[in-house]
Amino acid sequence: MRRVNRLRQLSLPLLLGGAAIAVVEVARRAFRQTRLLCPERKPLIGWNPEDYGIPRLSVEEVWFESGDGEMLYAWYCRAKKPIASAVFCHGNTGNLTNVASIIPHLLDGGVNVFMFDYRGFGRSSGRASLTGVVIDALAAARFHDKIRPKHVPSILYGYSLGGAVAAQLTGRFPFDGLILQSTFTTLPEITRAAYPRLPLHLISGRLFDTLSAIRKLEIPLLILHGSEDEVCPCWMAHALYDACCGSKRIYLVEGGLHKDLYLRDPDTMVWAVNRFATDLPRNTRALNGQPSRLERFLEGLLRHFRRPEPREAL
Repeated sequence: MRRVNRLRQLSLPLLLGGAAIAVVEVARRAFRQTRLLCPERKPLIGWNPEDYGIPRLSVEEVWFESGDGEMLYAWYCRAKKPIASAVFCHGNTGNLTNVASIIPHLLDGGVNVFMFDYRGFGRSSGRASLTGVVIDALAAARFHDKIRPKHVPSILYGYSLGGAVAAQLTGRFPFDGLILQSTFTTLPEITRAAYPRLPLHLISGRLFDTLSAIRKLEIPLLILHGSEDEVCPCWMAHALYDACCGSKRIYLVEGGLHKDLYLRDPDTMVWAVNRFATDLPRNTRALNGQPSRLERFLEGLLRHFRRPEPREAL
């Protein structure tokens, strides 16, 4: 009888504890899904690259498939005399048209640009998800490697959340250099910066730990950041720079905000990217670029359970 009473006394705290853990986990997932990803199906202006100052003859519109069967939309833009070719991972809002105005500047610097949309963004199929953006970035890296010129270095370029995505990709696919523009250090730290009066950083989780990825980086790094970035404070750029043990550069745009670096100082931004690309060492691609067994298993599992959606016509 005493044993029964003891079990009853223990059962309530255990149930309450389990319920509390479940509530925290649900809150964490809801916060990350609703606050980190804000996709938009409609273009900023239109789907014509010329609307964003990109010469029509330099752009190829392409579709490629993710590892789990989503159809992803992209633009591959070629410079006249390329010195490098870059996979561009954009941020968490809108779609590729929201940052397409950067492309003419990169082309002026001699860098080809493969800019794609994650699942659920723009014309790409599926629903946006935090695991999906990494799977899609990996698929973009593989596709880019098939179509890029092989005589120039391959660069991974990440903007804002795309920088955190790109950092996770450096250990999964070989590149010759990494560029991070307006990127945060860790999810708890950017959450604390965005919501200083709320303890949301306690439930944000450790997903997209850019700082840890940079500590393991084995390729040259260029950091571009605004000194007055209102989303990712400038101290985060310095923290990422300090965490990198290899070849690294940092350029800060004085007075620059989160989204206006190429508007505020385009000439110097182009110079910084061009100089970085020009100085990249050749033959630094140490990884074989093949997915691990676990990655192949997960991609196959996602493909099996994915609901097919019709692809939007070009």
